[in-house]
Amino acid sequence: MCKALTFLLILLPWSIASQESEIQLETKIVNIQQKLNLLKTKLNKAHGQAQVLITKLEQQDLAIATISKQVVTSNLQLTDIKARVADLTSQIATSSNSIEQQQGQIINLLKLQVYISHDKTLKMLLASPKNTSNIQTKHQIKYLQNRLYNLIKRVAQQIKSLEVLKSNQISLQQQEDLRQQDLITQQGELLEHRKQRLKILNQLKIEIANHETESESLTKDQTRLRQLLDEIRHLLSDLPKDLGTHKSFGKLKGKMKKPVAGKYIRSFRSRRSANTRWNGVVIKPSLDTKVHAIAYGRVAFADWLRGFGMLVILDHQDGYMSLYGFNESINVEVGDWVKPRQQIATIGNSGTLTTPAVYFEIRKDAMPLNPKSWVK
Repeated sequence: MCKALTFLLILLPWSIASQESEIQLETKIVNIQQKLNLLKTKLNKAHGQAQVLITKLEQQDLAIATISKQVVTSNLQLTDIKARVADLTSQIATSSNSIEQQQGQIINLLKLQVYISHDKTLKMLLASPKNTSNIQTKHQIKYLQNRLYNLIKRVAQQIKSLEVLKSNQISLQQQEDLRQQDLITQQGELLEHRKQRLKILNQLKIEIANHETESESLTKDQTRLRQLLDEIRHLLSDLPKDLGTHKSFGKLKGKMKKPVAGKYIRSFRSRRSANTRWNGVVIKPSLDTKVHAIAYGRVAFADWLRGFGMLVILDHQDGYMSLYGFNESINVEVGDWVKPRQQIATIGNSGTLTTPAVYFEIRKDAMPLNPKSWVK
């Protein structure tokens, strides 16, 4: 008892310190998120009508992200309801078959009961009390009567259970109809927001073109991203490093998978405008709509940024970061640790892109690297 108490007294300060360090870490992450939100607002700032359109574009992208998540949730709920309806339908069929078979047995037993009641030879046999066959026959008749009673009782219970199953099935089917209607409404809203977004994007391009060239606009986008990355590096430098059992990012070169299976439609350092080049790649998905983390890391940024839309930035430590832009919705938050191949977003065309794809970068100390050398 004394040894156990001593051990607990030794462990207690460590436990309190551990809780305090977790609270301090959470506080730091919240502070980082607040500072990045302020920086994001500053970076997204424009003047006059351009500012109005940029704000509208961000609002449309955020609305699309919200509805897109609702559609995913509705689809999952609908799939679950359909599976439960199918399971109930199977149970109803099994129960109905069982009742039908037992009803057949009841009919046969009732026929036998009628036969026993009217058979003269059997009556004479039963009238002799000292006859051994008489005793056996009485036992057999009693057994048949008990079996008939139990069968009728069981069938009555099963019919009652069957009624409950059918009631549950009707209720679930009504839920399915409502969820299906919700899904149709959400998909309609999503389509409308996408149309509005495209309209605003075209207006924004015209407005920006009145004041600066495409190259100037894209250069400013890259400058904004560079400022964001510099600030992220500075803010994250104070957080503890924790790779756990995962390999360092530098050792994974050439072994990681692309964030989404698909075709490269823009290559690293290929021309983007007269005076700008791509600092990453653009991948058009083949079938999958999920964007996956290429390696273990911490979410450093998960928000809308002008020029890159719904953007996720992962910090892989040792100065390495991976960036995923143009997403429709984001599945992670700043401070989250993500595993390799974990879904972090869904494919979209937010920002300045007009076709669904993912913009993907890898950086070392904020300098862009060729992603094709790192992923397969």
